[in-house]
Amino acid sequence: MKSQNAFIFVLSLITILFTAILWNFFLPILWAIVLSILFYPLRNYLIQQKSSPSLASLLTIVAIVVLVLVPGFIVFTIIGSESLIILNKIESGEYNLGQIVNWFNALLPNLLVRLDSIGLNANQLIEQLNNIGVGTTKFIVTLLMNTGQNLLQFLLSFFIMLYLLFFFLRDGETIIESCIKSFPMDDDQERLLMNKFSTVIKATVKGTILIAIVQGSIGGLILLSLNIEGSILWGAMMALFSVVPGIGASIIWLPIALMLIFNGALIKGLVLIVSGIFIIGLIDNLLRPYLVGKETNLPDYLILLSTLGGITIFGLSGFIIGPVVTALFIALWSTFKTYKNP
Repeated sequence: MKSQNAFIFVLSLITILFTAILWNFFLPILWAIVLSILFYPLRNYLIQQKSSPSLASLLTIVAIVVLVLVPGFIVFTIIGSESLIILNKIESGEYNLGQIVNWFNALLPNLLVRLDSIGLNANQLIEQLNNIGVGTTKFIVTLLMNTGQNLLQFLLSFFIMLYLLFFFLRDGETIIESCIKSFPMDDDQERLLMNKFSTVIKATVKGTILIAIVQGSIGGLILLSLNIEGSILWGAMMALFSVVPGIGASIIWLPIALMLIFNGALIKGLVLIVSGIFIIGLIDNLLRPYLVGKETNLPDYLILLSTLGGITIFGLSGFIIGPVVTALFIALWSTFKTYKNP
């Protein structure tokens, strides 16, 4: 018993230290795992075409770079340039978000009195609205600039991801079998959890990316047809915020629609609101339950909560981590009875 307790203590200590050592590389490791799961069928296809495992893995990485990373970098660059344009116009006063309050005040003459009665000053509110607009756009620009300034760290993480991705693609089955043999749970239950992990990642990433592409593209085209400046930027932001189920893209198109109305472009604003509700919004409501909820077996409210919670803790990568942790949590508790009453 003494020897067993000592072994468990040392094992726990070393595991904690090992986790601490790798923690700074958590996201590169995560995305290497995600990409290997998503593109493993391509690797298998290349092997069936008489390619060696190493060559098939290398060609798969090339395909990932060409199909995923390069387009992502191009979109990233466009977002940065358009963000600077919008930021300059907000700071110069050309886009005055305080017009929202002025518009309501024109409709409701006693708005200022009502605001004062609840402790709000209209002028301060106007200033805050402008600050929010400037701050949001500055955040985007700062994020892009920080990525450029921390180029060495970004390149290191990128290299680690590709390096691990090669081995995950080449030796994935061997790594999984080694994990199954090492973990203390029953092999069948471990395989169940790994299958659940793989299924949730595939459903979440494929579903979320497809919804993002569709919502961002349609949203950008609608804004372009309405001659809205920065339509590419706003379309990309719709795609980004679409990771939040239900309310994501509306964070972008609704304020734009209100600004159009407040600036006198009533028809454009109403067209955007109708399009946002019945086109952009329906894409999420129709596709997400089918693409994500159906395959993960998670109800819509858990997908929403786990996605928001994951993003809060882990940033953008949380849209994967949240649903995965939730699905594994449910799977583990569903097997708890087996361990409790073998």
